[in-house]
Amino acid sequence: MTGILPQNPYITAVSDALTAAGLPVADEWTSEAETFGVYCHLNAVITLDPDITGLDEDEWPHGLILLWEWHTGREEQYERGPSWQWAELLDHGRNADLDPLPVHGYAAPSAIVTAVRAVIESGKAGPPVLGEWDRAAELIAAVERWDATDDEGRPGVDTEGGAR
Repeated sequence: MTGILPQNPYITAVSDALTAAGLPVADEWTSEAETFGVYCHLNAVITLDPDITGLDEDEWPHGLILLWEWHTGREEQYERGPSWQWAELLDHGRNADLDPLPVHGYAAPSAIVTAVRAVIESGKAGPPVLGEWDRAAELIAAVERWDATDDEGRPGVDTEGGAR
């Protein structure tokens, strides 16, 4: 895909909120990826590193990772829509098993900050944190345009009918 992915403004807003809350982001990236080489989905990764973020190195020696994904629902094991997950980073670029972050898939950046702080403090997800991003409708519309399908049922055609 050329151009900006639908989730880019949202992930930037989340990263900005984390940084403003004293949790500077070490790395952030977005992509459209394939599940099992067949189904496209959107994702984003945000990394919090103890050297940059100031996490307790005894508790989080390599930091933690936040993952946002939006699936089309075409894959049997994934429901349609967005989700947030988190995991402790391990050595050599690996991470522990992902756990759900208790926020809505289009959560307000401030809700994500609250949920991430709970994880940092206890090492596990806290109670659900409510609040939707004020630009969620815009993001939902952009994702729906991204998910417009071609004749073979794959994401790839925007609403104007041009290839992505």
